Amino acid sequence: MRILSKITAICLLGAAGCICASAQQTRLLSADKNTDYGIAYALPQTALRINVEATLVKSVPGPYRQYASRYLGQTDIISAPSLTAEIDAVEVTTYGVPGGRKYVMQLKPGALTQVCVDADGMLLAINKEAEAPKPEAAPVAVNSREPDMDEYLQYVDADFLSSQSSARRAEMLAQTIMEIRESRLSLSRGTAETMPADGRQLELMLQSLQQQEEAMVRAFTGYTYTGNAAASYSLVPDSISQPSRTVVCRLSPAAGLQDADSYAGEPLYLSIGQPEEPEWPLNVKGEPKELPRDGVMYNMPAPAKVEIVWRGKKMYESELSFGQFGKPFALDPKLFTDKKAPSAATFDPVTGALLEIETIK
Repeated sequence: MRILSKITAICLLGAAGCICASAQQTRLLSADKNTDYGIAYALPQTALRINVEATLVKSVPGPYRQYASRYLGQTDIISAPSLTAEIDAVEVTTYGVPGGRKYVMQLKPGALTQVCVDADGMLLAINKEAEAPKPEAAPVAVNSREPDMDEYLQYVDADFLSSQSSARRAEMLAQTIMEIRESRLSLSRGTAETMPADGRQLELMLQSLQQQEEAMVRAFTGYTYTGNAAASYSLVPDSISQPSRTVVCRLSPAAGLQDADSYAGEPLYLSIGQPEEPEWPLNVKGEPKELPRDGVMYNMPAPAKVEIVWRGKKMYESELSFGQFGKPFALDPKLFTDKKAPSAATFDPVTGALLEIETIK
């Protein structure tokens, strides 16, 4: 497989991100003497865009975890640091990339035939305009802010900072937590010695006290932070061998989603089954058609089963069509140069298949 690109939307502790590609442009080509009355075009190979979403969980113990039960009555605490990671979803879409070979539609002088191609020269239509597919935006994941383990130090006094005893610090921290809880209760009941002037100020004061309490409690219980990772990988299957299994990416609890060759983390595997051979077109006698001379080439794509597996669990399974695993065929160029009743054709930009052929009225 050829790896085209990777777009990462976000990692465990980062901010939200999004990368969008610009819209594709199309061109209408005509033959003239500068091109020896030939129009060059390419047929697509079918590429896979694999969007991966993962969840990463980070657990951090508090510095005073051994005192959580004595001073706060907390037994549900984090005793050791840990990192875990899990792939949640895999989405696969297909798109076309230019194949290595170029074809030429040979015309005679005076022919009015036009060929519509995309920005990469891939065949889209003949004698009509067609739109190129719009690239997809990269996946986006949004994370909440990871708590700061040392945030509680903003709310302690000089006596706490000067103490060299962990037990004494834990005791003072627990006393401060109890004072904060009493202050919140007094404000909520309206019995505090100094009440705020309005409801908005009361809300802000309660939020501040809650933030202080949570920061101090984390120093005893620790915290578990859940973050998201999302990335998009592009692969071009260029051959099928048995067994056909490719590493799309790897997921590391510490580093998030990584490229296949990083060897950091567990691999996400892609496998493609043996493609089904497309049926060769038959003539009116039921005999295989012959390729017309100087014909307009297109692909007869081949369907193949695609599976993506993570830790032995099937994350994706579908049958997709691939232009490069099929067979080439051709249309008689006279269909498009007939002056009385010329034809128009549309081709699949993903597989290179013939979608429609019609007579221009």
